[in-house]
Amino acid sequence: MKIPLPSMILPFLLLPLIIARKALKQPHIVLIVADDLGYNDVPWHNPTIISPHLQDLAKAGVILEQNYVQTKCSPSRAALMTGRYPFHIGRQHESLPPQMPTGLSTKYRILPERLQEVGYATHAVGKWHLGFCDWDYTPTRRGFGTFFGFYTHGADYYERLASNSEGGFKGYDLRSNESVTHEGEGEYSAQLFSRKAVEVIESHEGKQPMFLYLAFQSIHKPIQVPDQYSRRYQPYGKLTKDSKRKGMITALDEAVKNVTTALKQSKMYRDTVIIFLSDNGGADKDANWPLRGRKNSVWEGGTRSVAFVSYPRMPKRYRGRSTDDLFHIVDWYPTILALAGYSKQLTDMDGYDQWLSLAAGWPGPRTELVYNINTALRFTAAIRAGKWKLIWGYPEGLRSNVPRKETRAAFAQTLREARSSDLLYLFNLETDPSETVNLAHENKQVMKILMKKIRRIMKSGEVVKPDTPFLRERSNPKYYGGYVSPGWCKAK
Repeated sequence: MKIPLPSMILPFLLLPLIIARKALKQPHIVLIVADDLGYNDVPWHNPTIISPHLQDLAKAGVILEQNYVQTKCSPSRAALMTGRYPFHIGRQHESLPPQMPTGLSTKYRILPERLQEVGYATHAVGKWHLGFCDWDYTPTRRGFGTFFGFYTHGADYYERLASNSEGGFKGYDLRSNESVTHEGEGEYSAQLFSRKAVEVIESHEGKQPMFLYLAFQSIHKPIQVPDQYSRRYQPYGKLTKDSKRKGMITALDEAVKNVTTALKQSKMYRDTVIIFLSDNGGADKDANWPLRGRKNSVWEGGTRSVAFVSYPRMPKRYRGRSTDDLFHIVDWYPTILALAGYSKQLTDMDGYDQWLSLAAGWPGPRTELVYNINTALRFTAAIRAGKWKLIWGYPEGLRSNVPRKETRAAFAQTLREARSSDLLYLFNLETDPSETVNLAHENKQVMKILMKKIRRIMKSGEVVKPDTPFLRERSNPKYYGGYVSPGWCKAK
């Protein structure tokens, strides 16, 4: 009796799936997010960068060469925590100035809440930046069992002072769970946050799986780092900004080393999936070379993020490689939940579970992604389908402090206005990853197909208006003893 060919080959096709799933058994998960780390800020893209520990982790795992994020901090973090494009949840514009009375809406069940459902101990260390004006926006009310870090966009690396030029906002910003703490006073933040992450690892007991979200401040401005790291790039003379900035990367590398060392000493390393990525492109013009643009733009330099996954129990044949499969930050939500054994059906997801692509070499499920759709202040829409990318409107973003009445007169506000202003950019990213040749007038057929996709999204009724309420004076830390504090808005 002849066995049908599909029946013969099916076990071999399923073998990578069986191996990949068998290796899981609820692993520990350490999700590390760097801040403003550019495409050219890692040694596998730039050999002048001294970052041996990140290099080793990346080379031992899977490097994601087509990993996309949002253009700025808060939108990326919102996408990471919800698995939704920011334009579906109102977080597509701006990075939540500390005086803005809003945050990531509490109607969305975010990643740590889901992980707690399947038995994970959840911890957050470092930068939050998803709202703090109401306690219900803060980490310990959103599924994290513990939190050590700061609420706002950034602060002094030694003194924990957060400030914003608008409205004279300035205050101390460091919390242990929900209490103000002065622990580590004068300690460089990368060292402080890695030390606290190590404490989480060392205090973890039993067989309960651990989820550690480690969101470093590095290498976001201000440019600050102990001289010993910068001197590795510039042994003599007055330190340049570039040497200091690169020193921040090397300090970040050492902080990651401290975490992996603790995992090994605690005999957790082999059972830990380490995910590393940056929240957006670098802020400096050379940070993303050879990609075009920088942070706060939908150019590749603003949205194509360095990333890798390292997991010792991943089948050996699938480790030590790079992948060009498309990956978007919204994909981490379902991917991490699949790793954790979350079996409930996820609805209204923009992300894909990509674990089999990463751990078993399967073709990636994603063929398209939306960079952003933003109607605040001026119009921007950008989409990628296969090798083609269309930007419709303005590639660079505007800050919320630009008066609306000024933008109405100066900039295109709609699809139609952007098209009539010839704000159309089409690129073949396969042959032109640096976006140097605009093919909008040469390949009108492809352009029309991508424009149709954007129109369909815009007409779907699923694009949520950007949530950007007016800044509130009551946010000022001077009303709370000089501390950045919740209590001046109502969560929604």
